[in-house]
Amino acid sequence: MKTTPNLLFCFFLLINFSMRGQELNAIILDSLKQNPIPFASIYLKSGSGVVSNEEGRFRLQVDASETTDSLFISCMGYETLGLSLPQVKDSIFYLTPKAIELNSVILSNKQLDVKQILKEIQKDIPQKYELGLSKKKVFFRETGSQRFKSLGVKIKKTSIPEFNQGFWDATLSKVPRYNEWYFELLGNLSGDYTKESQKLELLRALELEDKEKSAIFENIEKLFDTLLKENVKTDSYFKVRSGIIGGKVEADEINSSAKDTLTAEQKVQKKKDDFLKWRKRVIRNLIVGLFDEDELDLTLLKKASKYTFTQTDFTYIGDTPVYILDFEPDGNADFKGKLFVDADRLALIRLEYKNIQNIRDFSLLGVSFKEDLREVVIQFKKTTSEKYSLEYLDINSSFEGGFDRSLVITEKNKVVKGRNKQNQMKMDLNVVNRNTQRYQLVVFETTPLDEDVFKALEEKGEILPVNKTTYDPEFWKNYSIIEPNTAIKAFRVEK
Repeated sequence: MKTTPNLLFCFFLLINFSMRGQELNAIILDSLKQNPIPFASIYLKSGSGVVSNEEGRFRLQVDASETTDSLFISCMGYETLGLSLPQVKDSIFYLTPKAIELNSVILSNKQLDVKQILKEIQKDIPQKYELGLSKKKVFFRETGSQRFKSLGVKIKKTSIPEFNQGFWDATLSKVPRYNEWYFELLGNLSGDYTKESQKLELLRALELEDKEKSAIFENIEKLFDTLLKENVKTDSYFKVRSGIIGGKVEADEINSSAKDTLTAEQKVQKKKDDFLKWRKRVIRNLIVGLFDEDELDLTLLKKASKYTFTQTDFTYIGDTPVYILDFEPDGNADFKGKLFVDADRLALIRLEYKNIQNIRDFSLLGVSFKEDLREVVIQFKKTTSEKYSLEYLDINSSFEGGFDRSLVITEKNKVVKGRNKQNQMKMDLNVVNRNTQRYQLVVFETTPLDEDVFKALEEKGEILPVNKTTYDPEFWKNYSIIEPNTAIKAFRVEK
């Protein structure tokens, strides 16, 4: 019992040290039920902010010595909590449910039925949302896994002895049947919501992945490359056919036999540039689908006739009154979920939905594909201009694909004298693969950007991700991120 005061002293000392270190690592709880509050907005009066994760946890960089700044925590249905930074002494924040009085609904100046609300949502989009050029400080996380439920090749005939049954059995035995990965980056995304106007500056990146498993695929690729160089003509192309299904593949698409003229320095720079392009493409594809010129480009709204919408509640986020509309399929639609609408400006500020049936499910002649999970959360926040901008996006999906058919790969060459057909391989291919993927994007700050400044921005790969085999809580120290969940913190590559 004598040690208790010392433990408490150390506990509060650690909290205060964290604040002096300009990092607030905390959890948000419901004051009545003590449950974590996910996707709450945590922001400073000075402008930066973050979102709590699905476990109610968040991490935010603060400067406790800045006496004029304040911390705010808000979430729909709760009273907004506001504290000056010197008042922040704890790592647990409690939000009080906001009482909704009936006359608050009656006095709203936008008493509309559901159909009117849905119609008004799509009006005056440029006046409701920040659609112009801006600089967005973003944190992006990708988590995923891959499991081969089946992976087999049976060779019927091959004119290349190296590609015999023994080769395929030995090669496929080395392919990992299960792999998982986590990837994170921090950067500045400049542009608007069009595909053409996007530029990304990477500041820091982390990947948690079993490099030994990744190296297996690279080594197999090198082995194939070597065998193709030795057995395939330079000007060849391949005809790939499975029954009535066929296609053409040029040899240089699968055989990198071109002479490597890059220096070591150029190779590193190419890796950085390729890495930047790859990550920008993923992030760009997430956000460009939100708006289409002067309207929200969301399938759910464009196909609203396929759903039944019901106003189920009325709440607040801060002082903003919010309609809550539940929706479910009216017929054979795929999703059910909720819309949260600013009742004054009639702007969509949050959308969450999940599929209730397989989104795609087909199986024909040995080819199958099934997408059986898609969960989406999109959240906007109000900026200093009183317009809304993207704050958080979360897409979680899972699918399974299979191929159980005969395959014929034929090498052809019109330059070599003699037979047009050079080599041929016939096989039975049986592959069934289960994939899961989750993308999370949080926008900390959104700053308007002049067109000339945007045009002057140059994209160049500056970094490569740091690879680790276990979660390192120190990697993002002094950076604002969306706090990793328990699964990511427990990630470890088994040796």
